[in-house]
Amino acid sequence: MSFSFWWIVGGFVLLIFGIWVRKPSKATRQHRHHDETRPSTKVAKPKGPSLAKQSALRAPVSTGWEIHKFGDNAPAGDWVQWKIGSGWFDVQGLFNRKEAVREFLRLAAQADERGEPFGALLNPEPDNKYDKNAMQVIGILGPREAPTSRVFLGYVPADVAAEVASFPEGMPISVELKKSRIGEVDVILNCAGLWPPAKQRREQGFEKAPSKPVTIVDENALEKLDALIERMNAMPVLTAKQAAARQKMNRIDFIEDDEATIQRKLVEMEADTSPSVLEDPGGIKQYDNDLAKQVEIVSEGLDGWERSGMTPAPYYSYRIAVILSKQKEVEREKAFLAAWCRHFSEVGIGQRYADLVERARKKGAIPAV
Repeated sequence: MSFSFWWIVGGFVLLIFGIWVRKPSKATRQHRHHDETRPSTKVAKPKGPSLAKQSALRAPVSTGWEIHKFGDNAPAGDWVQWKIGSGWFDVQGLFNRKEAVREFLRLAAQADERGEPFGALLNPEPDNKYDKNAMQVIGILGPREAPTSRVFLGYVPADVAAEVASFPEGMPISVELKKSRIGEVDVILNCAGLWPPAKQRREQGFEKAPSKPVTIVDENALEKLDALIERMNAMPVLTAKQAAARQKMNRIDFIEDDEATIQRKLVEMEADTSPSVLEDPGGIKQYDNDLAKQVEIVSEGLDGWERSGMTPAPYYSYRIAVILSKQKEVEREKAFLAAWCRHFSEVGIGQRYADLVERARKKGAIPAV
Protein backbone atom coordinates (compact mmCIF):
# COMPACT_ATOMS: atom_id res chain seq x y z
CA MET A 1 0.00 0.00 0.00
CA SER A 2 1.13 3.46 -0.69
CA PHE A 3 2.14 5.94 1.96
CA SER A 4 -0.80 8.25 1.14
CA PHE A 5 -3.29 5.43 1.83
CA TRP A 6 -2.16 5.19 5.45
CA TRP A 7 -2.42 8.94 5.83
CA ILE A 8 -6.08 8.80 4.75
CA VAL A 9 -6.82 5.90 7.14
CA GLY A 10 -5.14 7.70 10.03
CA GLY A 11 -7.12 10.88 9.41
CA PHE A 12 -10.38 8.94 9.34
CA VAL A 13 -9.57 7.25 12.70
CA LEU A 14 -8.74 10.60 14.31
CA LEU A 15 -12.09 12.07 13.10
CA ILE A 16 -14.10 9.20 14.65
CA PHE A 17 -12.16 9.49 17.91
CA GLY A 18 -12.84 13.24 18.10
CA ILE A 19 -16.59 12.73 17.65
CA TRP A 20 -16.64 10.04 20.33
CA VAL A 21 -14.78 12.28 22.81
CA ARG A 22 -17.19 15.26 22.30
CA LYS A 23 -20.34 13.13 22.70
CA PRO A 24 -21.49 13.33 26.41
CA SER A 25 -22.51 10.22 28.19
CA LYS A 26 -26.15 9.54 29.07
CA ALA A 27 -25.37 10.17 32.73
CA THR A 28 -23.73 13.46 31.86
CA ARG A 29 -26.73 14.50 29.75
CA GLN A 30 -29.13 13.65 32.57
CA HIS A 31 -26.99 15.54 35.08
CA ARG A 32 -26.81 18.57 32.81
CA HIS A 33 -30.58 18.50 32.23
CA HIS A 34 -31.11 18.30 35.97
CA ASP A 35 -28.86 21.34 36.52
CA GLU A 36 -30.66 23.35 33.84
CA THR A 37 -34.12 22.72 35.26
CA ARG A 38 -33.15 23.27 38.89
CA PRO A 39 -33.76 26.88 39.97
CA SER A 40 -30.80 28.97 40.94
CA THR A 41 -30.07 29.04 44.64
CA LYS A 42 -29.36 32.81 44.35
CA VAL A 43 -32.67 34.55 45.04
CA ALA A 44 -32.99 38.33 44.61
CA LYS A 45 -34.07 40.04 47.80
CA PRO A 46 -37.55 41.46 47.23
CA LYS A 47 -37.79 45.22 47.46
CA GLY A 48 -40.33 46.82 49.75
CA PRO A 49 -43.27 48.73 48.20
CA SER A 50 -42.43 52.14 46.81
CA LEU A 51 -43.77 55.29 48.45
CA ALA A 52 -46.32 55.56 45.64
CA LYS A 53 -47.52 51.99 46.29
CA GLN A 54 -47.67 52.58 50.03
CA SER A 55 -49.77 55.69 49.39
CA ALA A 56 -51.97 53.76 46.96
CA LEU A 57 -52.86 51.34 49.76
CA ARG A 58 -54.86 54.20 51.25
CA ALA A 59 -56.48 55.24 47.97
CA PRO A 60 -59.83 53.82 46.87
CA VAL A 61 -59.76 51.46 43.90
CA SER A 62 -62.53 50.00 41.81
CA THR A 63 -62.41 46.61 43.57
CA GLY A 64 -61.98 45.54 47.13
CA TRP A 65 -63.83 48.50 48.67
CA GLU A 66 -67.22 48.41 50.33
CA ILE A 67 -68.78 51.72 49.28
CA HIS A 68 -71.97 53.24 50.64
CA LYS A 69 -73.59 56.57 49.72
CA PHE A 70 -75.71 57.71 52.64
CA GLY A 71 -79.18 59.12 52.23
CA ASP A 72 -80.42 62.25 54.03
CA ASN A 73 -79.25 62.25 57.63
CA ALA A 74 -79.02 66.00 58.30
CA PRO A 75 -80.79 67.40 61.37
CA ALA A 76 -84.36 68.59 60.98
CA GLY A 77 -84.78 72.07 59.54
CA ASP A 78 -83.16 74.03 56.75
CA TRP A 79 -79.44 73.53 56.20
CA VAL A 80 -76.96 74.30 53.45
CA GLN A 81 -73.34 73.29 53.04
CA TRP A 82 -70.58 75.48 54.40
CA LYS A 83 -68.89 77.85 52.04
CA ILE A 84 -65.58 76.18 52.86
CA GLY A 85 -64.17 74.49 49.79
CA SER A 86 -66.83 72.24 48.31
CA GLY A 87 -68.60 71.98 51.67
CA TRP A 88 -67.39 68.36 51.95
CA PHE A 89 -64.40 67.12 53.92
CA ASP A 90 -62.70 63.82 54.73
CA VAL A 91 -62.83 62.93 58.42
CA GLN A 92 -59.26 62.77 59.72
CA GLY A 93 -57.79 60.13 62.04
CA LEU A 94 -60.03 57.22 61.07
CA PHE A 95 -57.05 54.92 60.58
CA ASN A 96 -56.19 55.13 64.28
CA ARG A 97 -59.55 53.64 65.27
CA LYS A 98 -60.52 51.87 62.05
CA GLU A 99 -62.13 48.77 63.58
CA ALA A 100 -64.63 50.79 65.62
CA VAL A 101 -65.22 53.09 62.64
CA ARG A 102 -65.78 50.15 60.27
CA GLU A 103 -68.33 48.63 62.61
CA PHE A 104 -70.19 51.93 63.02
CA LEU A 105 -70.25 52.65 59.25
CA ARG A 106 -71.63 49.19 58.49
CA LEU A 107 -74.35 49.63 61.10
CA ALA A 108 -75.10 53.14 59.77
CA ALA A 109 -75.37 51.77 56.22
CA GLN A 110 -77.80 49.09 57.45
CA ALA A 111 -79.84 51.74 59.28
CA ASP A 112 -79.88 53.85 56.13
CA GLU A 113 -81.20 50.94 54.05
CA ARG A 114 -83.88 50.15 56.65
CA GLY A 115 -84.94 53.79 56.99
CA GLU A 116 -83.83 53.99 60.62
CA PRO A 117 -82.30 57.17 62.10
CA PHE A 118 -78.53 57.67 62.12
CA GLY A 119 -76.09 60.50 61.50
CA ALA A 120 -73.22 62.42 63.05
CA LEU A 121 -72.59 65.27 65.48
CA LEU A 122 -69.82 67.85 65.88
CA ASN A 123 -68.15 68.12 69.24
CA PRO A 124 -65.73 71.06 69.75
CA GLU A 125 -62.62 70.16 71.75
CA PRO A 126 -61.15 73.48 72.97
CA ASP A 127 -58.90 71.71 75.48
CA ASN A 128 -57.12 69.74 72.75
CA LYS A 129 -53.41 70.25 73.43
CA TYR A 130 -52.52 70.22 69.74
CA ASP A 131 -55.25 72.45 68.29
CA LYS A 132 -57.63 74.69 70.22
CA ASN A 133 -59.98 74.67 67.18
CA ALA A 134 -60.15 70.85 67.12
CA MET A 135 -63.60 69.47 66.42
CA GLN A 136 -64.58 65.82 66.83
CA VAL A 137 -66.96 64.00 64.49
CA ILE A 138 -69.21 61.68 66.52
CA GLY A 139 -71.25 59.03 64.70
CA ILE A 140 -74.69 58.29 66.13
CA LEU A 141 -77.29 55.57 65.72
CA GLY A 142 -80.87 56.27 66.67
CA PRO A 143 -82.66 59.63 67.05
CA ARG A 144 -80.48 62.72 67.44
CA GLU A 145 -82.35 63.71 70.57
CA ALA A 146 -81.56 60.39 72.28
CA PRO A 147 -79.06 58.31 70.27
CA THR A 148 -78.72 54.65 71.20
CA SER A 149 -75.05 54.60 70.22
CA ARG A 150 -72.28 57.21 69.96
CA VAL A 151 -68.92 56.46 68.31
CA PHE A 152 -65.95 58.82 68.10
CA LEU A 153 -64.99 58.65 64.42
CA GLY A 154 -62.28 61.28 63.97
CA TYR A 155 -61.70 65.00 63.47
CA VAL A 156 -62.69 67.78 61.12
CA PRO A 157 -59.57 68.73 59.08
CA ALA A 158 -57.52 71.42 60.82
CA ASP A 159 -57.88 74.02 58.04
CA VAL A 160 -61.67 73.57 57.95
CA ALA A 161 -61.90 73.69 61.74
CA ALA A 162 -59.93 76.96 61.74
CA GLU A 163 -62.47 78.54 59.36
CA VAL A 164 -65.38 77.21 61.42
CA ALA A 165 -63.78 78.81 64.47
CA SER A 166 -64.12 82.19 62.72
CA PHE A 167 -67.93 81.82 62.58
CA PRO A 168 -69.84 84.14 64.95
CA GLU A 169 -70.33 82.73 68.44
CA GLY A 170 -73.53 80.69 68.64
CA MET A 171 -73.73 80.01 64.90
CA PRO A 172 -75.73 76.76 64.42
CA ILE A 173 -73.55 74.18 62.69
CA SER A 174 -73.94 70.49 61.99
CA VAL A 175 -72.62 67.68 59.83
CA GLU A 176 -74.04 65.01 57.51
CA LEU A 177 -72.55 61.64 56.53
CA LYS A 178 -72.18 61.49 52.74
CA LYS A 179 -70.06 58.54 51.57
CA SER A 180 -68.06 55.77 53.23
CA ARG A 181 -65.42 53.50 51.69
CA ILE A 182 -64.28 50.52 53.74
CA GLY A 183 -61.24 48.61 52.54
CA GLU A 184 -58.93 45.94 53.89
CA VAL A 185 -56.29 48.52 54.81
CA ASP A 186 -58.09 51.79 55.36
CA VAL A 187 -61.42 53.54 55.88
CA ILE A 188 -62.47 56.81 54.21
CA LEU A 189 -65.49 58.89 55.24
CA ASN A 190 -66.79 61.99 53.46
CA CYS A 191 -68.98 64.40 55.38
CA ALA A 192 -70.67 67.70 54.55
CA GLY A 193 -70.51 70.58 57.00
CA LEU A 194 -73.85 72.33 57.42
CA TRP A 195 -75.12 75.71 58.56
CA PRO A 196 -78.42 77.62 58.09
CA PRO A 197 -79.22 79.27 54.73
CA ALA A 198 -78.02 82.86 54.24
CA LYS A 199 -81.48 84.33 54.86
CA GLN A 200 -81.74 82.64 58.26
CA ARG A 201 -78.16 83.56 59.19
CA ARG A 202 -78.99 87.21 58.51
CA GLU A 203 -82.38 87.11 60.24
CA GLN A 204 -80.74 85.64 63.36
CA GLY A 205 -78.05 88.30 63.31
CA PHE A 206 -75.11 86.02 62.51
CA GLU A 207 -74.39 87.65 59.19
CA LYS A 208 -74.97 91.00 57.53
CA ALA A 209 -76.56 91.20 54.12
CA PRO A 210 -74.18 92.58 51.49
CA SER A 211 -74.79 96.23 50.86
CA LYS A 212 -76.64 96.98 47.66
CA PRO A 213 -74.46 98.56 44.98
CA VAL A 214 -74.94 102.28 44.56
CA THR A 215 -75.70 103.30 41.01
CA ILE A 216 -73.77 106.43 40.08
CA VAL A 217 -75.45 108.46 37.37
CA ASP A 218 -75.11 112.23 37.14
CA GLU A 219 -75.37 114.89 34.47
CA ASN A 220 -71.67 114.61 33.67
CA ALA A 221 -72.00 110.84 33.07
CA LEU A 222 -75.06 111.34 30.87
CA GLU A 223 -73.22 113.97 28.81
CA LYS A 224 -70.32 111.54 28.30
CA LEU A 225 -72.79 108.86 27.24
CA ASP A 226 -74.47 111.20 24.72
CA ALA A 227 -71.04 112.00 23.27
CA LEU A 228 -70.27 108.26 23.00
CA ILE A 229 -73.56 107.62 21.18
CA GLU A 230 -72.85 110.50 18.80
CA ARG A 231 -69.37 109.14 18.13
CA MET A 232 -70.64 105.62 17.35
CA ASN A 233 -73.28 107.02 15.00
CA ALA A 234 -70.63 109.04 13.14
CA MET A 235 -68.04 106.24 12.89
CA PRO A 236 -67.88 104.31 9.60
CA VAL A 237 -69.09 100.73 9.96
CA LEU A 238 -66.48 98.01 9.45
CA THR A 239 -67.46 94.66 8.03
CA ALA A 240 -65.96 91.50 9.49
CA LYS A 241 -63.70 91.27 6.43
CA GLN A 242 -62.49 94.85 6.86
CA ALA A 243 -61.88 94.33 10.56
CA ALA A 244 -59.84 91.19 9.80
CA ALA A 245 -57.78 93.11 7.22
CA ARG A 246 -57.12 95.86 9.76
CA GLN A 247 -56.04 93.28 12.32
CA LYS A 248 -53.69 91.72 9.76
CA MET A 249 -52.22 95.09 8.89
CA ASN A 250 -51.52 95.79 12.56
CA ARG A 251 -50.13 92.33 13.29
CA ILE A 252 -46.45 92.41 14.18
CA ASP A 253 -44.08 90.98 11.57
CA PHE A 254 -40.80 90.48 13.39
CA ILE A 255 -39.00 89.84 10.09
CA GLU A 256 -40.32 92.65 7.87
CA ASP A 257 -41.16 95.35 10.46
CA ASP A 258 -38.41 97.67 11.65
CA GLU A 259 -37.77 98.19 15.37
CA ALA A 260 -39.76 101.43 15.59
CA THR A 261 -42.80 99.82 13.93
CA ILE A 262 -42.62 96.79 16.23
CA GLN A 263 -42.53 98.99 19.32
CA ARG A 264 -45.45 101.10 18.09
CA LYS A 265 -47.57 98.03 17.39
CA LEU A 266 -46.71 96.54 20.77
CA VAL A 267 -47.87 99.70 22.52
CA GLU A 268 -51.09 99.79 20.47
CA MET A 269 -51.73 96.09 21.08
CA GLU A 270 -51.36 96.56 24.84
CA ALA A 271 -53.69 99.55 24.75
CA ASP A 272 -56.28 97.60 22.75
CA THR A 273 -56.33 94.63 25.13
CA SER A 274 -55.94 96.45 28.47
CA PRO A 275 -57.79 99.77 28.73
CA SER A 276 -56.09 102.01 31.25
CA VAL A 277 -59.22 102.28 33.38
CA LEU A 278 -59.01 98.54 34.07
CA GLU A 279 -55.72 98.91 35.92
CA ASP A 280 -57.34 100.14 39.13
CA PRO A 281 -56.04 98.00 42.01
CA GLY A 282 -59.54 97.91 43.51
CA GLY A 283 -60.76 95.78 40.60
CA ILE A 284 -63.16 96.61 37.80
CA LYS A 285 -66.21 95.14 39.57
CA GLN A 286 -66.38 98.19 41.82
CA TYR A 287 -67.39 100.21 38.74
CA ASP A 288 -70.24 97.94 37.62
CA ASN A 289 -72.81 100.62 38.49
CA ASP A 290 -70.72 103.70 37.67
CA LEU A 291 -72.02 104.97 34.34
CA ALA A 292 -69.14 107.40 33.72
CA LYS A 293 -66.54 104.64 34.21
CA GLN A 294 -68.38 102.23 31.93
CA VAL A 295 -68.60 104.90 29.23
CA GLU A 296 -64.87 105.54 29.58
CA ILE A 297 -64.08 101.84 29.18
CA VAL A 298 -66.27 101.49 26.09
CA SER A 299 -64.68 104.63 24.60
CA GLU A 300 -61.22 103.12 24.96
CA GLY A 301 -62.51 99.91 23.39
CA LEU A 302 -63.71 101.94 20.40
CA ASP A 303 -60.23 103.43 20.05
CA GLY A 304 -58.86 99.92 19.58
CA TRP A 305 -61.65 99.00 17.17
CA GLU A 306 -60.90 101.99 14.93
CA ARG A 307 -57.14 101.53 15.15
CA SER A 308 -56.70 97.78 14.77
CA GLY A 309 -60.07 96.13 14.20
CA MET A 310 -60.10 94.52 17.67
CA THR A 311 -63.69 94.11 18.84
CA PRO A 312 -64.19 95.62 22.31
CA ALA A 313 -65.34 93.47 25.22
CA PRO A 314 -69.16 93.55 25.30
CA TYR A 315 -69.47 93.30 29.10
CA TYR A 316 -69.07 97.07 29.64
CA SER A 317 -71.60 97.96 26.96
CA TYR A 318 -74.02 95.56 28.64
CA ARG A 319 -73.44 97.31 31.98
CA ILE A 320 -74.30 100.67 30.38
CA ALA A 321 -77.60 99.25 29.14
CA VAL A 322 -78.40 97.79 32.59
CA ILE A 323 -77.59 101.05 34.39
CA LEU A 324 -79.78 103.05 31.99
CA SER A 325 -82.63 100.57 32.45
CA LYS A 326 -82.45 100.88 36.25
CA GLN A 327 -82.51 104.67 35.95
CA LYS A 328 -85.55 104.55 33.65
CA GLU A 329 -83.51 106.21 30.89
CA VAL A 330 -85.52 104.36 28.26
CA GLU A 331 -84.74 106.54 25.24
CA ARG A 332 -81.06 106.84 26.05
CA GLU A 333 -80.80 103.06 26.42
CA LYS A 334 -82.47 102.55 23.04
CA ALA A 335 -80.19 105.13 21.41
CA PHE A 336 -77.09 103.53 22.90
CA LEU A 337 -78.08 100.00 21.89
CA ALA A 338 -78.94 101.12 18.34
CA ALA A 339 -75.57 102.87 17.95
CA TRP A 340 -73.71 99.88 19.38
CA CYS A 341 -75.53 97.41 17.11
CA ARG A 342 -74.52 99.44 14.03
CA HIS A 343 -70.98 98.24 14.58
CA PHE A 344 -71.03 94.98 16.50
CA SER A 345 -74.28 93.06 15.89
CA GLU A 346 -72.69 91.21 12.95
CA VAL A 347 -68.99 91.07 13.88
CA GLY A 348 -69.20 90.31 17.61
CA ILE A 349 -68.74 86.64 18.53
CA GLY A 350 -69.93 85.16 21.81
CA GLN A 351 -72.97 84.95 24.08
CA ARG A 352 -72.63 88.46 25.52
CA TYR A 353 -72.74 89.99 22.03
CA ALA A 354 -75.84 87.91 21.28
CA ASP A 355 -77.41 89.06 24.58
CA LEU A 356 -76.87 92.71 23.67
CA VAL A 357 -78.43 92.25 20.24
CA GLU A 358 -81.41 90.44 21.76
CA ARG A 359 -81.80 93.19 24.35
CA ALA A 360 -81.73 95.80 21.58
CA ARG A 361 -84.52 93.96 19.75
CA LYS A 362 -86.68 93.65 22.88
CA LYS A 363 -86.23 97.35 23.64
CA GLY A 364 -87.17 98.30 20.08
CA ALA A 365 -83.72 99.76 19.35
CA ILE A 366 -83.35 97.60 16.22
CA PRO A 367 -85.95 95.76 14.16
CA ALA A 368 -87.02 92.30 15.30
CA VAL A 369 -85.93 89.43 13.07
